[in-house]
Amino acid sequence: MRVEPEVAPASTLLIIILIMTHEDTVPSSPHAAGSEPRRPPVITLRHARVRSEDALESERALLDIEQLDLYPGDRVVVTGPSGAGKSMLLSTLTGRWAVGLRFTGERIPHFSRIGFIPQRGLDALHPLVPLGGQLGRVTGQSTGRVAEVLDAVGLTDPAVRRRRPTEISGGQAQRAAVALAVLTRAPLILADEPTSALDHTTRDQTLALLDRVIEPSQTLVVVTHDPAVADALATRRLAIDSGRITEIGPAPRTAAA
Repeated sequence: MRVEPEVAPASTLLIIILIMTHEDTVPSSPHAAGSEPRRPPVITLRHARVRSEDALESERALLDIEQLDLYPGDRVVVTGPSGAGKSMLLSTLTGRWAVGLRFTGERIPHFSRIGFIPQRGLDALHPLVPLGGQLGRVTGQSTGRVAEVLDAVGLTDPAVRRRRPTEISGGQAQRAAVALAVLTRAPLILADEPTSALDHTTRDQTLALLDRVIEPSQTLVVVTHDPAVADALATRRLAIDSGRITEIGPAPRTAAA
């Protein structure tokens, strides 16, 4: 079953929220007798394959996932070489594929919003609208709540909140993108190489920030080339190569500086 999301109004010029067209209710998931019931997944991919539109069914798929369930509270880090299918996986989780690609299989989401943190924080923000105002307008959150989350991500200076995104540093823009994802209250947050443009110190600060401000009930999926990201964040670690995913277990958590 393919579910197409509606895109947020183009006037926002933001890619942070994708509105999905289905109900949030889900069936109960089975669990072992006597154990605590596991919360149902926020999304399931089953027999999920992405091919070029003109590819034959016998040809190898660009993405080939037999089964993937993501649960509330998961911190999933996906690693793999360039061209392995990491971005294709993110596209499939959002339900949006590039022109010329064809999806088959089942994609079963149970949420109404997705938060997205791009490689460059500026890509999530309107460059000309003052930061604090645009976060409130896009997410519908109160001025007080916006200030609270900006404080949590380290943007405590009121002067920064009055600036346009083009007037703040790259590290500040990345923190603002994290704040925007948190303010959406989206059950699923996707991050595409969120530390690739940062030096090691800023990277470690951003990882600690993600670990601290993403709510326990939210699911975070991060794709990266950097093993330090998995060491700092992952409760589940997936390796992807040639479009196929292998779960390699939880990484040992280390404290991000």
